[in-house]
Amino acid sequence: MKLPNFRLYDTQATASMILGLFGLLCAAVLVFVVFRGFDTEHMAVVYDPQGTMGQFRRPLVFITTAISMVAGGVAGIVGFSSLGQKRNTKQGRSWLGMALGAVTIAMAPVLFLAWFTFSEPLIRDHGG
Repeated sequence: MKLPNFRLYDTQATASMILGLFGLLCAAVLVFVVFRGFDTEHMAVVYDPQGTMGQFRRPLVFITTAISMVAGGVAGIVGFSSLGQKRNTKQGRSWLGMALGAVTIAMAPVLFLAWFTFSEPLIRDHGG
């Protein structure tokens, strides 16, 4: 299998678009993980730290935030570096990758902060 040639600006534009879409997909997963079980009455995300998803929820927030930030940053940088080059016939992909990277970089820290602001672990009383 031949690897793509990243010296070509068209390849960089396509990679930027794909990474931007991947970062946006990770940010969408982050929205689901952060706001699943959001209680509007108490303005809190109540979760069970010993439950099936609850025990993995905090590390999942950290991991998806990091992945979406890295993917968005690389998409923005690669999209910017291929933008405006004469040999780049896919300028729209460069713009799209750069824009999706910027949106992802803007969304991920806000969602990360929302998790730490609204998350409340459930406290169970085992009796006695």
